[in-house]
Amino acid sequence: MLKKSILIVFSIALISCSSKVEKDKVVDPVLSFLNLNFGMFIHYNMGTYHAEQWAKPNHDPKSFAPTNLDCNQWAKAAKSAKMNYAVFTTKHHDGFCLWDTKVTDYDIASSLYNGDIVKEYVDAFRKEDIKIGLYFSVWDRQHKIENGNINPDNIQFTKDQLTELLTNYGEVICIVIDGWGSKWGRGPNFEELPFNVLADHIHSIQPNCLVINHSCKTDLNVTQLVHYEATHGQHCPFDNTLPSQQGPTLQSTWFWEKGYENQELKSVASVVKELNFANSHYSNYLLNAAPNDKGLMDENVVNRLKEIGETVSFPKPLVALPKIEKPHKNVKVIASSSSSEEFKPENVIDCDLFTRWQFAEGDENPWIELDFGKPETFNQVICGEFKKGVEKFKIEALIHGDWKLLAEGNRITNNFNASFNDVTAQKYRLTVLESSQLPRIAEITFVKY
Repeated sequence: MLKKSILIVFSIALISCSSKVEKDKVVDPVLSFLNLNFGMFIHYNMGTYHAEQWAKPNHDPKSFAPTNLDCNQWAKAAKSAKMNYAVFTTKHHDGFCLWDTKVTDYDIASSLYNGDIVKEYVDAFRKEDIKIGLYFSVWDRQHKIENGNINPDNIQFTKDQLTELLTNYGEVICIVIDGWGSKWGRGPNFEELPFNVLADHIHSIQPNCLVINHSCKTDLNVTQLVHYEATHGQHCPFDNTLPSQQGPTLQSTWFWEKGYENQELKSVASVVKELNFANSHYSNYLLNAAPNDKGLMDENVVNRLKEIGETVSFPKPLVALPKIEKPHKNVKVIASSSSSEEFKPENVIDCDLFTRWQFAEGDENPWIELDFGKPETFNQVICGEFKKGVEKFKIEALIHGDWKLLAEGNRITNNFNASFNDVTAQKYRLTVLESSQLPRIAEITFVKY
């Protein structure tokens, strides 16, 4: 009897100990985030009312004038698409805030709208069991928080706003930060405003909130997850091991403009192919859907999201993260020429929009070739220019000693995408046939959807 009693006590102690270990087990927020797979990016702010993708500062707050705003409609649309998290533009580069911030009057409280839109967003999406993320621009044109003008006062201003967002709205799984160390605009760089200054502040309030810097770099010293800028030719590579998310748009731009209610949207097939590729390469898919000037998702958007939800599926949850390795680690790049060491050929495969390849002046047959080291199968190419100059080009693969045409076009601009039938080759190349000036090509990425 005594032995039985001891055995029971021991078993209870063992179960208790096991439960405590399970309870105390630390869950990696990066791993948890990647298992969310699919999210909704929501660009809605002052730019919605002025047909400006980057709204100018000093707009009258009363010009922000939704007449039928309904965050519940947004949330239900996201749920219908099987989205598991969302990211909302609390403040864009113009500095207008969609919550009643205590550090400036350039906010929703100075408009005619009676409410806190950040709170309405948070409440609506939580009701649908969708995790909450926030977008926040450090570059603030209204309050002159920009490159060359970073000082203790405006750093404190930024910290105060982040404190409000992280203390008044419950758990926030990520903050997507823009206008900080970015290749666009006049936001502060990481020398005048180091990454840890704001990241440490964020983590002092919410330790598990991921700081995702929208800077177009893949350097994990300045972001906890890479954000691939899908609208500018930066794409998750075929051998990606970086924890990341990819951000395309359902409509043609980030913010809504008049006429979008009748626009042909990104197809279901494209979304599903891109989502599946991202999810199988340690990357989430954050699809932007922009509300209109009434404060509603257009009917075409709502319908398309529902169609996506009827088609999409997700892989089994990740149980561990891979060893992080350099993108395109086995790929070698050569070119007909380069204008300088700054514009070397290998820049086109580093997944960094700050670096580019430029051929030398006088090169009459400029080309750049990617050698993957062994045959690889692809059916999609994505590339983009930083300085536009390509007027005509072609993309080929070397098959049995001959170059086979895969895609051709006129201007590459900042985001060229082309699909082709599956091709297996070791070498692929881009040839510039005509150019108006010396172009700067930022990225060339081959993938298989």
